[in-house]
Amino acid sequence: MKLVIDEKEYQIKPLTIDDYLFFTKKENQDIKDLELLLRFTDAPKSELVKLPFHKINFVASVIRSDFGGDDDYGNLDLVITHKGKKYGLIKPSEISYEEWVNLEVFMGQQPLNIRLLATHLYKPLKSDKVGDDRELIDYDLNECESRVYDFGGIPMGQFTSALFFLITFAQKLTESLAGSMANKLKMKEQMNELKKQQKKKFYNQ
Repeated sequence: MKLVIDEKEYQIKPLTIDDYLFFTKKENQDIKDLELLLRFTDAPKSELVKLPFHKINFVASVIRSDFGGDDDYGNLDLVITHKGKKYGLIKPSEISYEEWVNLEVFMGQQPLNIRLLATHLYKPLKSDKVGDDRELIDYDLNECESRVYDFGGIPMGQFTSALFFLITFAQKLTESLAGSMANKLKMKEQMNELKKQQKKKFYNQ
């Protein structure tokens, strides 16, 4: 989305993790429309104050509509570029035991440390391969923690899409394990019943 002032175009920046955290603080929830535009565009204040009130109000309302983004998932990006460096979305099939345990702990924390979660969802690439063939560096908690504040600049839409992807995988894994356990219990019950019938048949001979 762009804001046009006197035929000059100003890009409206996407809501980042840092922006989201800033606006979820109680003291920042009543931010004025003009201040909002100053934060999300590179338009100078001297230009913004010349705009009609209704235009300022409209653009601010569009920006605010991104704040509630519980169901606003962007496209799931397998590879993202942040500050000139490429990062790849984690591959569930390659998650290490340590990584999975840490993710479970972080997902259970209140409030969520979404910057730290973001560093786990996207890890540096170790080769030029992208897409499904992307190769990620081995998991290292210290490496993830070293990127925490830098990853505050990641668009919130990218984070929520990646988090939804992880949660969906975890749910399917849980259902699969539950189904597997149920099948094993059912088979065990059937085996026990078969043994009972065999014993009964044996003693009745």
